[in-house]
Amino acid sequence: MKTIRILALIGLLGLAAAPALAREEAATIIPGWWESTNKATMVISKTEVERRCITPADVDKILSGRINRHYTCTYPVKRVGDGKMYFQGTCVDKRGRQVNVTARGTYSPTAFTLSADLSGKYGGIPLAATMSSSARRVGDTCLGKPVKIKG
Repeated sequence: MKTIRILALIGLLGLAAAPALAREEAATIIPGWWESTNKATMVISKTEVERRCITPADVDKILSGRINRHYTCTYPVKRVGDGKMYFQGTCVDKRGRQVNVTARGTYSPTAFTLSADLSGKYGGIPLAATMSSSARRVGDTCLGKPVKIKG
């Protein structure tokens, strides 16, 4: 379902920011086991809590635009520094559908917050969504595959 793909993109945008920061500024985000609370609003609101591993290898994947298998994202405007971040760009799916993204947030080595506005068209109808993500590092050891705690 297209809505689920969009929600997956929204949730991953929050996790995408953490590894991006690790590359942009040495030692700002520590790899490990992370928990994030992701809220997406597109007509209705949905909140998910998830735990997942952020590895050093994830940094290159995410910064090269491979946020997930459904979208390729490009951020021509990207500012990361002094505990703040800002991204502006587009994500395109395999069918060529485009979503415009503007995201902003704050970070530290063990936590970050991110909020984003998304806009695009589906079947010629303009759609807009907002998302927010709050993540914190919960451990050194990765415990396997991502786990949905609730949502």
